[in-house]
Amino acid sequence: MKKVLVLLFLLFFTNLNAYAGSDYLFLDKETKYQKKIMEMGFRILNANRIDKRMTFSYDTNKDVNAYTYGGAKNIVICKGLLPYFDDDNELAAILSHEIAHGMDYHDGFFKSVAMGFAPKKYEEKADKQAVDYMVTAGYNPVALIIVLNKISGEKKGISSWFSTHPAGSRRLVLIYEYIYKKYPGYLVDNDYRRNLYYQNFLLISKDDREKIRERELKKIEKNRKKNEKKEAV
Repeated sequence: MKKVLVLLFLLFFTNLNAYAGSDYLFLDKETKYQKKIMEMGFRILNANRIDKRMTFSYDTNKDVNAYTYGGAKNIVICKGLLPYFDDDNELAAILSHEIAHGMDYHDGFFKSVAMGFAPKKYEEKADKQAVDYMVTAGYNPVALIIVLNKISGEKKGISSWFSTHPAGSRRLVLIYEYIYKKYPGYLVDNDYRRNLYYQNFLLISKDDREKIRERELKKIEKNRKKNEKKEAV
């Protein structure tokens, strides 16, 4: 019996030592979330050569929210937001958006004041910057459309004047247009084409996407004629 106990004891500690190097062994769920958020956040910072100090935190608050503490340059992901992430690209989308806000806060007090007076303008700016950050860090920027389609409100009329964020539909279309112009390859070879939430976006944005396509075709035609005139001179 003693030999059996000794053998079990040795096996336990042998396995313990074998897995001791694993970052996630024996960590509780909340700690794992914190580590993942930090690792992905710093990956985005490093890939984009961002030389401004920022930190990343996980908050057990159940609000569906993410935010940036201006003074501390601390980016916070709330627990209530986690069920909306289906893959790392979607978490990277929100982190990238908040990093863009963090960069604005690094520009000083007066930029923070400007952000307070024109929040929608800076939200749209942060969305575009987030797309750039994601692409550089190796994430799919279409995920920003997908995750915001899940969580963005649709405020219109008088209530929209008091909202700090653009109406959801407009916001998604602006992101799509930015990707369409700057990173069209992600739309042509789209990993999310069968995604439930992306398909919903395609349904609700059909007219807007057609207008974007028509504008770009007109621009191409205008440039073509302009180049022909130059060549004729």
